[in-house]
Amino acid sequence: MKTPCDVAVIGAGPAGCAAALAHARAGHRVLLLEASRRPPTRLAGEWIHPDGVAVLRRLGVGMPASLFLPALGFVVHPEDSSPPITLACPRGERAATVRHCELVATLRAVAAAHPAITLTLGARVTSVRHTTVVYTREGGPERHVRVRRIIGGDGQSSMVRRTIHSAGPAPTVSRTASVLLHGPALPEEGYGHVFAGGPGAVLAYRLDDDTVRVTIDIPLSPLRSTDLRSYVQRVYSRFLPGTLAGPLSTALERKTVQWAANRVRLRTFHGRGPYALVGDAVGTCHPLTASGLTIGLRDAECLARTEDVAAHGRRRRAAVRAHEHLAAAMHRIFCDPGRTTGDLRRSMYAVLRASGIERERMMRLLCAEELGPLPLTGAVLHVAGHALREQLVTGRCRTTWRTSVRACGDYLSWLRWMSRSPGHGWGG
Repeated sequence: MKTPCDVAVIGAGPAGCAAALAHARAGHRVLLLEASRRPPTRLAGEWIHPDGVAVLRRLGVGMPASLFLPALGFVVHPEDSSPPITLACPRGERAATVRHCELVATLRAVAAAHPAITLTLGARVTSVRHTTVVYTREGGPERHVRVRRIIGGDGQSSMVRRTIHSAGPAPTVSRTASVLLHGPALPEEGYGHVFAGGPGAVLAYRLDDDTVRVTIDIPLSPLRSTDLRSYVQRVYSRFLPGTLAGPLSTALERKTVQWAANRVRLRTFHGRGPYALVGDAVGTCHPLTASGLTIGLRDAECLARTEDVAAHGRRRRAAVRAHEHLAAAMHRIFCDPGRTTGDLRRSMYAVLRASGIERERMMRLLCAEELGPLPLTGAVLHVAGHALREQLVTGRCRTTWRTSVRACGDYLSWLRWMSRSPGHGWGG
C-alpha cells in the first residue's frame, strides 16, 4: 500500500469507487479492494439522474462526451395510443446514460490516480473481523489491514452486510430481459422511453450514436429463454413503434439477451459502528425508476461527511423512503392487469398530461430528490381523486351507484397499500 489506511472499501463498483473518492477528498487514506480485475459486463445500472451527475462532478470524475450521453428525462407512451407524455428532468437539468462497464472503468481510473487511494484489483476479501479486513490477492498469502471504517460497496450479496446484519435473501419481484439494438431511432431523441401495455413496462434509452438499450420487465413465470421471442412478439411488440419492434425481434432471434433478477430490499440498514454500506449493499428497488446508480452515489458522498454511521443511516432512510414507495407503485401500476389499477393508470396519464406541476413533481420523485412523504401523498391523492371523479361524475364507464361505491372501495384499498411499507405487496 502507498500509506497506512484509515478506510477500507470493499467492492470497486460505482458506489464503492464513489465512497473511496468521497472519503479521500475528505482527507482519509483509503484502501479500495476489488475481486475482479475487469469491469463487469453483466446487466446493471446505466442511467444517472441529475443529482448523480452532480455527485460525479463534485468527486472530480470527468464525463467525456464519448462515453456519457446527456439525457433530458423520460417519455411515457400510454397503451391506448394517446399522445405520449414528456417528463423533463427537474429544473431543466440533465441526466446521463453510460455503459455500465465504461462507468466502472472510468471511476476505477480516477480512484487509482488519487494519491490517497490504493486500488487493489484481484483482491478477494475472506473476512471482516472487528476493524480488520483479511484478504488474499491472486492466491497469495492472507493480508490483514486494520482501519477505522469498513465500507461495503460489494452489491446485493454483500459480504460486509452478511457479517454485520442477519437478513434473509431479497425477494425477486420480476426479471429484466435486455438487448442492445444497433441503428434504430427513438421516437424522441434525448429521452428514455417507457412503453406501457404489456405485462410489464418496456424501457428504451440511447447509449451512443448507434446503440439503444431496450429492457423488458418480465413477470415471474416458468418462461424459458427459448420462448422469449414469441412471448415478446405476442404481448409486448404491438405497444412498441415499428422502429424498435422489428430490430428487437431480430435481436431476440439471435438470442443476444442479458438477464437480471429484479430483487427488492428496503434501504433500512446502512451499517453500524465502524461498518457502513453503500449502494446495492444497502438495498434495491425495482429498476423501472432507474435510480440505483444515483442513490448509490449519494450514499457514498453523504457517508464521507460524517463519523456517525447511525445518523447517516437515519438521514438516508428518510431521503429514499418516498422513492421506495413510488418504485413499488410504478411497478404495480404498469404490471397489474386489474381494472382498478387500469383506471388509476389512465388517471395518472390524464393528470400528468394536464399539469406541468404534476409532471415536475413526478420527476422529482423519480429522481429521488424529494425527502419527505408529502409530495408523493399529494401525487397519489391527485391521481386517485381524478379516477374517482371519472367514476362518480362523468359516468364514462356507465357505472351503477353500487359499482361506483365498489370502485371507491378499490381505490381506498390501493391507497392503504401505498401507505404501508413499500416492501409489502410487491408484484401484487
